[in-house]
Amino acid sequence: AESDIQKVSGYVAAGIRSGHPATVLAISDLAVNKAIKALALARNFLASDSLDLVAQPTFPEFDKNPSTANMQLTLQAKETRIKLDDKVTAKMMVSQTSQPSSVAGAIASTAREGKHVTKVSGMGPQAVLRTVKSIYLARRYLQDNSLDLSFVPEFSDSENGLTVMNFYVLAHAPREDGPSPGTAVPVPAAQAQAPPPPADVQAEAGDA
Repeated sequence: AESDIQKVSGYVAAGIRSGHPATVLAISDLAVNKAIKALALARNFLASDSLDLVAQPTFPEFDKNPSTANMQLTLQAKETRIKLDDKVTAKMMVSQTSQPSSVAGAIASTAREGKHVTKVSGMGPQAVLRTVKSIYLARRYLQDNSLDLSFVPEFSDSENGLTVMNFYVLAHAPREDGPSPGTAVPVPAAQAQAPPPPADVQAEAGDA
């Protein structure tokens, strides 16, 4: 599994360097977790080039099946790197039982308040899937506010030695070429295209 992550991260980094960022696909919680790990590792590969990436998630089947893990990540290259921890204005922790709609509402609220960088952290495949789905839903909640979200993933270690995945969620104006999150929805009341790799890089399910 780790070799698969290395391969996907290499494709992702090559796509960013070439100016043709990949679309990363995943179809299960394990695959989503692996895809996010691959992006975080790709960022490490890109550091020596002073390049970075941001991602925007969509879940094409969400309206028919809210429990779907069929995810697409659209990537964009960034020509500068900044220390995102210095920019964080809000922090959240997502667990394997967190409700994405509730987390999404909190993320959207911080964006509306003008807090441009929210750090959302989780451990394990289910927490990572729920975090990505929360960011996707928050994008939909913010459509009527002319705001959109991207995220930057980064590893860190917890006090007990487990790996934490941190998502730096960036609020910004919608990109003209950015992926549509789908139909705008209100906040709930309660609460690598890199030659030679193929255009779509599939993160296969497996051990994460």
